[in-house]
Amino acid sequence: MLTSAIAAVSLVLSLPTPAPAQSASAQTPSATWPADAAGLNQLATTLANDWLDAVKAKDSDSLGKMLSPCFQRVTYQGAVDEAGAIARIKGETVGTTTLASMNATRVGDAIVATWTVSGEITIDGTAMPTMASPRLGVWQIVDAKWSLAAMASLNIPDQRPAASAPAFAGETALNADGQAMLAAFLGAQHTKDIPTFDGMLADGMQAVNFKGQKLRADIIQGAQRATTGAPNIQDARATRCGELTIVSCNLGMSQKIVFTSLPDVPVPFLAVFAGSGEDAKVIALANTNRPE
Repeated sequence: MLTSAIAAVSLVLSLPTPAPAQSASAQTPSATWPADAAGLNQLATTLANDWLDAVKAKDSDSLGKMLSPCFQRVTYQGAVDEAGAIARIKGETVGTTTLASMNATRVGDAIVATWTVSGEITIDGTAMPTMASPRLGVWQIVDAKWSLAAMASLNIPDQRPAASAPAFAGETALNADGQAMLAAFLGAQHTKDIPTFDGMLADGMQAVNFKGQKLRADIIQGAQRATTGAPNIQDARATRCGELTIVSCNLGMSQKIVFTSLPDVPVPFLAVFAGSGEDAKVIALANTNRPE
């Protein structure tokens, strides 16, 4: 499955102990923090299943209530904002699916979660691979309820189309801020400035890439071991809600580690930062790049 695009093609490392698959709850849970890690995994499972159930039902009203105003979703098709995500579900048909391997962390005032989904999914008439593929979600509390700020799916068809530009314009100044934040982070990876790279990763951050679900230690090890090309950041889009800045783009950044290589062809990429400027830290990453 996938290496963290920002963070290198880590070798297959140990993943967190998977939580058992759960069924979705009938209603959105109250916006309170669970007492322990098990409770956090259960909450994230409920939230992820709520999203999946709404997509299955093509329930745009329910989806609209789940999404933060700064929401972005990244798939192999590119990035969309809140309105684009709701519109895109019209082209998605979701059959029987299984959600598994949930791992949720609290990073500041956000839930960062990774999990897998397997099963029957068709997007715009294309049948997607049925094997388990990684997902990433970031939730924050907005108006006393859990709101989904970012979502990424690494379910990618065998015949991958060329990347499309993000389906929304964003704000020019905020896009420039997001691109600068992303360039600083990826630049540190490219030059192997590991202290700077390490310092920009929040404790509890998670990532998904072609190798699967990855933790902070995996991302640092990947950056240490990989040789990467200079980042080519195209069509950056940034949105902001509170302390979170969500940045999507099409990223061209070659990576090589041992016998595995990633091409430098631009593909959709997502990073979520907490804070801004020099104090910004990455809390979540999703890289849709994969070996050719």
